[in-house]
Amino acid sequence: MRVPAAGGVPGSSAAASAAEEASLVERARQGDEDAFATLVRAAAPTVIAAARRITEDPALAEDASQEAFLRAYRALSRYEQRSSFTAWVRTIAVNAAIDIVRRKRPETPVSDRPARGGGEKRQEDLDLLRRALAALSPLDREIMLVRELEGVGDEVIARRLGITVTGVRVRVHRARRKLRERFKESRP
Repeated sequence: MRVPAAGGVPGSSAAASAAEEASLVERARQGDEDAFATLVRAAAPTVIAAARRITEDPALAEDASQEAFLRAYRALSRYEQRSSFTAWVRTIAVNAAIDIVRRKRPETPVSDRPARGGGEKRQEDLDLLRRALAALSPLDREIMLVRELEGVGDEVIARRLGITVTGVRVRVHRARRKLRERFKESRP
């Protein structure tokens, strides 16, 4: 199956309305490839961005996204529509990206890589941050990255992920606490 290029759903904003999405999902379940392609086009920007944040590599992010859409297509009959299609595939993409990162070991250990724009201390801090973020669950890591790096609001994150605003805030609180603990453990 070939995943179509990202673009919006024609005649709509970034994603189809819930009713339109439910209709597209039902048509896709019945074998309508155009309906699935429309779902993919609407979800692709979010899915690719999520995978890119995990892999830190555009090519690997594309691979993870392709894998996610393939897995979604194969599991479409099990999709329960408790969250949006985009949120569901984004979660699959995060897991696919993590799988790819685990399989692909860096040729050069992180500690041997030259620091970008800083000295050895900066590299140590970045390595510590990467390890601390890696210790978070994929969903918590995604929430923290989107919220803190992209400045996306809790309401938007909640809509994207199909969870409540309170759920987002609780996850942010717990993730920050875990990050603080990791930093305290690593710093004398």
